[in-house]
Amino acid sequence: MADLTWRDPAALPLRPLIDLTADPTVAPSLVAETALFCADQEDPCGWLPVHTPPADLRRTMCRAGLLDATDPLVVPPGVAQRLTTEDPAGLLWAARLMRALGRRQDAATLLRRIGSDAPPPVYAWRDLLLAGDGRQPLPPVPPEAAGLPVRLTTALAHARSAVTDGQPATEALTTAESLAAAPTGDRIGVIVRARVLVARLRSPAEPVPDADTVRAVVHDLGTDRTDFLARDAALALLRAATRAALNGTGIGSAYEFASAALDLDPTGAATRLLAADAARAAGDREAALTHYRVAVRTGLAERTAALAGLLDLATPTAPGADNEPTGGSAPAADTGELVGALADLLATDRRPERDRSAVLVARRPALDGTACADAVRWAVAAQADPAVGARPLPLERYRPFLDLHPSAILDPADTPPVAIHTPLMSYAAVLERREPWFREIHPQRATAAMFRDELQATAAVYGYASDAASADYATWLAAPDGCPPGVRDRLANVSDLPLLDRALLGRLLSALGFHTEAKRILPGPDVPVRDPESAYALASWIFAEQMLTTGHAAELEPHFRTLYDQLGDDVRYARTRVVTTINATVNAARRREPDTIARWRKLGEEDLARYTALPEVSQFDAAIMTSRWFRAMGFLPFLTGDRDLLRADMDRWLGIARELTGHDEHTRVIAADNYFPAVETAVRTHTHLGERDTALTLVEDLAQRIDPIDPKTWLTAGELRYQAGDHDGALEAYLRAAHLQFPYGRISWFNAGQVHEQLGRADLAAECYRRSLAHWPTGVTPLRRLRDLHLRGLLPDDGGVLAAWIAGQPAWPRLPTFPG
Repeated sequence: MADLTWRDPAALPLRPLIDLTADPTVAPSLVAETALFCADQEDPCGWLPVHTPPADLRRTMCRAGLLDATDPLVVPPGVAQRLTTEDPAGLLWAARLMRALGRRQDAATLLRRIGSDAPPPVYAWRDLLLAGDGRQPLPPVPPEAAGLPVRLTTALAHARSAVTDGQPATEALTTAESLAAAPTGDRIGVIVRARVLVARLRSPAEPVPDADTVRAVVHDLGTDRTDFLARDAALALLRAATRAALNGTGIGSAYEFASAALDLDPTGAATRLLAADAARAAGDREAALTHYRVAVRTGLAERTAALAGLLDLATPTAPGADNEPTGGSAPAADTGELVGALADLLATDRRPERDRSAVLVARRPALDGTACADAVRWAVAAQADPAVGARPLPLERYRPFLDLHPSAILDPADTPPVAIHTPLMSYAAVLERREPWFREIHPQRATAAMFRDELQATAAVYGYASDAASADYATWLAAPDGCPPGVRDRLANVSDLPLLDRALLGRLLSALGFHTEAKRILPGPDVPVRDPESAYALASWIFAEQMLTTGHAAELEPHFRTLYDQLGDDVRYARTRVVTTINATVNAARRREPDTIARWRKLGEEDLARYTALPEVSQFDAAIMTSRWFRAMGFLPFLTGDRDLLRADMDRWLGIARELTGHDEHTRVIAADNYFPAVETAVRTHTHLGERDTALTLVEDLAQRIDPIDPKTWLTAGELRYQAGDHDGALEAYLRAAHLQFPYGRISWFNAGQVHEQLGRADLAAECYRRSLAHWPTGVTPLRRLRDLHLRGLLPDDGGVLAAWIAGQPAWPRLPTFPG
């Protein structure tokens, strides 16, 4: 059970439906508590609860990962022993327990074993329960020998059936009321009366009981929380009265009754959803937000409706019947709620894709002008063609990292960041055996070492089961929808390939995020360089090692020197010389070694001049290399404090990057790829020089105009906005990055949570930290923030559920002691 609780907070209030032997950390919802009640009862024909799990709840729990695929029955030994009985009353008890657990098929199997020779009460319950699941027609009200509970329940079932069929329920209600007059004793009599009132409230053709009558019956049911049947009846009555008031004009009564229902069932998602609707109707937006959020966390079947409610509250216009845009829409009123609700809708809600798409399509007019417009476009396409929705949008954007093919179904507005071209162009280099001596054949923007882990985490968040998204190389390699067969065959026989082919394959694996595997197929520094091919292979090995050690002060300088010192006079070495000075400078900058950078800069000046003067090098490739080189060499004045040289270097790398556009598909990608790091470095440079406004202007242009779906750019924009004191703007930028989910999903959500926390929105901060953990289950930092918020009493009113959930997270044992 421990491995189930951390997956979803809904496991806690629904825990008795998963494991009847469990001692719940928090109070279960009343629906789940029914299972505990039924397990303790002796008489299956006596009075039993109104509430049972929805028919599809168990399937929903399986989809959400709260149940093992085999869905084993976990019960205390005493209950297990009672389930082996063969007498009719025992079979009925077992069937009623199965229904309380949501196991409808098991219940039906047990009921059909009860023969017609069973006692009248048992057989009457058998027929009624089978009819309730649509397995046979609804029986008439049985004779008096069957007993009051089943007779009254049958009469009420006839009333519900009439209402469902659009027929008057007068006769059935009259029968039920006559039976309700029979019980003696205050408690049973009031419970019976409450059930009849529920039936009347749900019958629109009948006179609706007034609010005072409801209040009186609820009062008579008492406040003893240990009296489960009275609490169960009161909850059913209050929920029915709330819905009737919402359907009529009694908004004030609806809010009152919903609040009272919450006191009885604080962890029940259905009750929370009803309370949210009542609060929304009463104009209490903050209460509605809280209730919808809790319903999202603690419910499964209720999630889509709760998320739809959050989307409606977060957007300025309500969804209309017309799904076409109405000339645009104002920005979302609450970006935090909007992005968070959308993230949960598309990820943690495990309902069928078409249901989730329908929620977005219906709200297209309100969402088209928001940060989530791309997801709406995707939903529209997915509804028109179900095959489109087979892969979640954040993964479809990065499809080349899965199967080395570009997506053919993305809307042009959803075109992924330019980094997506890295595996595609590296793949083309492998297939066409492109020589790297005089031109750029790969984009510069390397795949981070954490990329595959983030990809796999995002796939898990979306419930997307595909080995192609795996962070494990062997798994990706063997996946039918992963490595293309041609590449798989080459990698299987890599030792037989010429060295240049191995080097190109190594670059391809690095482009896909498999840096360790790239190193394995390439010769390392211990193998002498004998020709340009072996030099390029060693350069590729060092590149993979450099990516693996990003963030660490790794000692790579000897490797760069080993390579550089072996480069001969052949013109095919010229480009490798320049690139080696660039990469060695980046490595020295990580180690903050200006003297080393100065050495490489002096060597590189001559190498760059020699390379760009070669007749084999085009003007375009010479300009690209010059921009790359000056961008790397800018680390020297950055570290030494030479502001004039730093500005001069920036003018060179950024000026060239701005002017280059390319002349064909390949060079246009290379030019765009060079522009991004050029601007990113310029942003850091202006920030270092104290020119934050200029830096912010650059990054805003990059994020909003040039590539609005690059999450790293939005993260940078968030940092700069935050430093400028624009906390709301920073939050909006972090949430845009979070909406894109991948990569940097865990960082984006965490940063958004920190800003929410600083703005005093602890409940929204908790939501963001929770989503960060979805991408990073072993993350100590977001878990600590959640733990500390709870200990300071800042979590919302379902804080008990969240606290129990975080205590079940994998990283919980690694948390330091709370100092406060």
